[in-house]
Amino acid sequence: MSNPAEIEAARKDDLIVKIAGGDLDGADRLLEGLHPADIAEVIEALEGIDEKLRLFALLDAEQSSEVIRELGEDSRTSLLENLADNRVSAIIEHLDTDDAADLIAKLSEERQVKLLRRTSPETRRDVEGLLAYPEDTAGGIMKTEVAAVPADATVAEVTEYIRKNAEQFHDIHNVFVTDDKGTLVGLVPLRRLILASDFSPVSRIMDTDVVSVRADVDQEEVAHLFEKYDLISLPVVDSLGCLVGRITIDDVVDVIEEEATEDILRLGGITGESTAVTNSAEGIRSRLPWLALNLVTAAAGAFTISLFEKTIQAMAVAAALMTIVASQGGAAGVQTMTLIVRGLALGEVRSVQVLRILGKQWLVALVNGSALGLASGTAVYLWRHDIHLSVIFGVALLANHLIAVTIGTLVPLGLKLVRVDPAVSSNVFVTASTDLLGFFIFLALLSSFV
Repeated sequence: MSNPAEIEAARKDDLIVKIAGGDLDGADRLLEGLHPADIAEVIEALEGIDEKLRLFALLDAEQSSEVIRELGEDSRTSLLENLADNRVSAIIEHLDTDDAADLIAKLSEERQVKLLRRTSPETRRDVEGLLAYPEDTAGGIMKTEVAAVPADATVAEVTEYIRKNAEQFHDIHNVFVTDDKGTLVGLVPLRRLILASDFSPVSRIMDTDVVSVRADVDQEEVAHLFEKYDLISLPVVDSLGCLVGRITIDDVVDVIEEEATEDILRLGGITGESTAVTNSAEGIRSRLPWLALNLVTAAAGAFTISLFEKTIQAMAVAAALMTIVASQGGAAGVQTMTLIVRGLALGEVRSVQVLRILGKQWLVALVNGSALGLASGTAVYLWRHDIHLSVIFGVALLANHLIAVTIGTLVPLGLKLVRVDPAVSSNVFVTASTDLLGFFIFLALLSSFV
């Protein structure tokens, strides 16, 4: 018997076939009970925009809002560009305010105005307020639906308030407590509210030591707060401490994925591309500058080698061995750089720790470089029976390991100090430096014996 995952996969395959073949009745039957994330996966798999629209047309407004949240940016944008304004505005009404703001943020200002005019005054006000914040800040990822009560309210009154607004607070974790000016003064976890006596005032059961974040704080800092304090939701306040929204864990998961993807792409010298199917123009714009910089550094490496042309002519094996020295240094440098960039991103590494970090990295490089230098030097001696060549090769390997971890540590820290994203430029500088210095050290040492 097939397992549930195989059955679900077969169902999605059938749905793709029926949509492509125009069997809308059959497709509609297959949609029943299918999770929004699975429907989004089917839409992503469909080839043309016409097929995507054909499937999307089978969904009601509530389903549409759940599915469109799960779509990738390219598919979501293409759907929005082809859907009628009344359909999009209906979807917006069914979304949380943060998702609604994200949905229309990529559209032109003219389209945004047209869509918001079709929504309710409350939705328009909240979404326009969120659009005013930069998208990578706490304000840009928060939702304005918050359960806020005064401190003198009783548990029974708060419970009734939540019941009446159940649709608005479908993912409630905490009830926030504010004073008469709207300033955040405390919170009550939902569990504590349920267990408390109906007649207890909120002021008696609330936590006053509340972790909150200002609306203008970067989203990476928000993610750090969630990790540090094991939060499920986080209140957002303005410059006066007034409650303006909340951020939930699902928003932070999206932030973590976005930041991790961005850093991985930047480490690879790719900016502006999120998937392998990004259009060619974006691929050219994002990769060409870094490839050009790599060409320059490669030319610098070739120039360094040319300075020792006579040495290489006298001992041709040097041409093969110097690439090993450079490669080992590059690998060690990238390993160190990756750890430092990750530590900076997570807030675990700070510039003031540079000497302690360097000390640890030098110890690692000394042990690794000595072991590899001894092993490879011995191998070279057994191969060429040249003690000078084997010693020089082993020493150069050790020296480049030490240099590599130094550069791998200092480059990201230095870039962070001058407010340049270490994930963007570190890789090019580290690999170029270890290549150049690896070639130079080995060939310079060898020249003294040739």
